[in-house]
Amino acid sequence: MAMLNRRGIAIAASLALIAACAPREVILPKLGIEVPKLQDFPADFVAPVSNETGQPMGGFGGGGGGVQRTPVIFVHGNTVSAAFWLPAREYFLEQGYSQDELWALSYGWNNVRYLDSNDLSVPSLERTVNAVQNYLYKATGRQVHQFDLIGHSLGVTLVRQWMKQTNSYHKVRSFIGVAGASDGVWTAWADSRAQQRPVSWEIYPDSPWLEQLNRGGETPGATHYMTLYDGSGWGDVLFPPPFQDSGALEGAYNLPYNRVHGTYYDHLMLPRVPATMDAMLEWLRNRGEPLPQAEPPRLIRDGALVWADQPGAVVHCATGQLLPDRSSAAKPQWTLAEGEISSCFPLHPRSGLAGPMARYKQLADYQPSAELTVQASHESGAYEQRQQVSLSASDPQAFIVYTTAGLEPDSGAPLYSEPVEIVAPVSLVAMAITPDGRRSEPLRLDIDISMELVEARRSLQRQFDPSTPVEYEGKRKKGN
Repeated sequence: MAMLNRRGIAIAASLALIAACAPREVILPKLGIEVPKLQDFPADFVAPVSNETGQPMGGFGGGGGGVQRTPVIFVHGNTVSAAFWLPAREYFLEQGYSQDELWALSYGWNNVRYLDSNDLSVPSLERTVNAVQNYLYKATGRQVHQFDLIGHSLGVTLVRQWMKQTNSYHKVRSFIGVAGASDGVWTAWADSRAQQRPVSWEIYPDSPWLEQLNRGGETPGATHYMTLYDGSGWGDVLFPPPFQDSGALEGAYNLPYNRVHGTYYDHLMLPRVPATMDAMLEWLRNRGEPLPQAEPPRLIRDGALVWADQPGAVVHCATGQLLPDRSSAAKPQWTLAEGEISSCFPLHPRSGLAGPMARYKQLADYQPSAELTVQASHESGAYEQRQQVSLSASDPQAFIVYTTAGLEPDSGAPLYSEPVEIVAPVSLVAMAITPDGRRSEPLRLDIDISMELVEARRSLQRQFDPSTPVEYEGKRKKGN
């Protein structure tokens, strides 16, 4: 009888997880029904291509009304698409937003066989923001410098990783993370061996990937941060105790909605019911709109001094691994400490606009070396399991910055301090920067963490004859 009870509990838990994670994009294909693809864009909007699928992204956005407030980009989670946010679009329109101010694009897959990865989806989100920004300028004549981003589930860690890897904190006025896994989720495992390995390795509790994401602070830059999550341990089955506060961020306005209000909104309901959307809208209204026609400030360095290029602008700085945020002291200028690395961003309190993060190292008696290069412990290629890549610079006084999104890093990109955890097929690009500002040529490593390589090396033919060549072309399986 006890065994039957345990089996019943397991079945009930499985059904609850399916209900939480398997909306129509997953259920309909299993029934042999094709999922309608949402394509609600103006005719002159060119949809960017997804980094995962290689196809133009579907979704919604634009269509008129102009831009009177900060536009919102909704970022969906795993196994769903931009259609997840249709109730939110309808509600925001009822509250006065225009069609031009509301966007959502389907950045990845929409099924449980090929789960999306944070790292693999960063280029897709970068293309989304750039495409929306360019379209709004073309359609309205107004340069939009900032967006509000609302992410759900995987979309929370994705937005945070995108801001970090592309140094885009200044582009995000406000970020709302709903039901995210910033401290991990119990359904992800360190020993995952199937196609969902990348995302599982990214967000299992206390993973090295999450440690990298959270290093330097969980709310960096001039961005305002809010989180909204269950908090009770019962409403959202993905975050039972002791993971009920995984959705919170240190330094953010954290709202454990179900715990505070005694409600039971589940994982999929949390961002899409009027009560929670009201809480998000109220918070957004209190952030303050940037001044129209204003331009973002920029940083200037002269010797050991750093300041902003606009009258009235201030700088926020921090030393070492710590990244500055809005709680960092605002100063007219910052004096770089001898021998220290400082990270800074400029902010104009009146315009509400910020500039990109930048990083500096001060050495008064610095003597440049003859050459400046970056070396890595790995070469480009395919690997079966996740890798830790070590980096070093030919000049011992230089610091190293890197990205895993295939983009050339600037000085505000992630600072290298420990081996970089690579869990998905990514392009690692690293650069060394000296105290006098010289930059090395970028080092690029295309590293394929491949389930296909695992399958090729363990094929039936090789089990019978180990001398059989490994037939693998270095391409990740794609398709629904």
